[in-house]
Amino acid sequence: MTPTVIPVYETSNDLNEAMGFPHRSHIPNFDVYSLERLEPSSRRCMPPYRQGFYQIGLLSYVGESKLNLNTDWLTLEDYPLWFVVPGQVFSWVRDEKMAGFNIMFRKEFLMNVVDNVIEDFPFLKMSERSLLMLTKEEHDTLYFDAQRILSVFQNPHPYQEKMLEGMLVSFLYYCKAVYERYKSTENHLTRAQVITQKFEILVDKMYVDTKNVSDYAEKLNITPNYLTTTVKKLTGKSAKDIIQERLLLESKSLLKFSGLDVGEIAYRLNFQEPTHFTRFFKKWSGTTPNKFRQSE
Repeated sequence: MTPTVIPVYETSNDLNEAMGFPHRSHIPNFDVYSLERLEPSSRRCMPPYRQGFYQIGLLSYVGESKLNLNTDWLTLEDYPLWFVVPGQVFSWVRDEKMAGFNIMFRKEFLMNVVDNVIEDFPFLKMSERSLLMLTKEEHDTLYFDAQRILSVFQNPHPYQEKMLEGMLVSFLYYCKAVYERYKSTENHLTRAQVITQKFEILVDKMYVDTKNVSDYAEKLNITPNYLTTTVKKLTGKSAKDIIQERLLLESKSLLKFSGLDVGEIAYRLNFQEPTHFTRFFKKWSGTTPNKFRQSE
């Protein structure tokens, strides 16, 4: 079996073409459209891909739509707001009646008004929450703003891009307020919950570089034993188990979606020898990397 290579769409127009969606943006580094326009021409299912731009999805009707980010299915409720950032693996299935807006931009679009997109809008970090559930009031506010953005986008005039820059920044700051509401809720978490959350974020960042619990404990300024006990109490899994499960998840993703051979994957995941990787994979999945690849 030939592994599937994950395509990368550098611009929204590249992605629109792959989706069979005839819409094209006339503005470099920016795009917006209503999701209702995807019917009937656009695909209703997209296999995994990466993109070179930020994407904000605001849904007013979910139906049977499903979103998958980095092999995790997002749970969509009444008023979801979601973000895709460059480098993430994204796939989706959309309900034919899915409604709302897609807003897409590259960081270059905001370079005249925002010094650092990630610093100003931390919810656009790879490690942060990709999905926020809105209250009806929050949804209505953002929906109104998205409609105004779309209206300006559809009516070219000399100051169109300047207006869209300002409107997008305003939209992002409202998203930031929603994000900080989530963060303030997290401030009421117990110390054990905070440690576990910080540990899981660190695992996403460091699992390739180190598999040692002591390295994570050092980053969190606690002892390895305390980290393991705390994580075990909340998740039922040891800290080591969570690191290994994250490594296994990436292993499966590379085996399924990349054209790399087993040896190349082993070295990419920082195993000293391919045999070490094979032994790890078999222990945690019950099968060998080659058999797993053949079965997919």
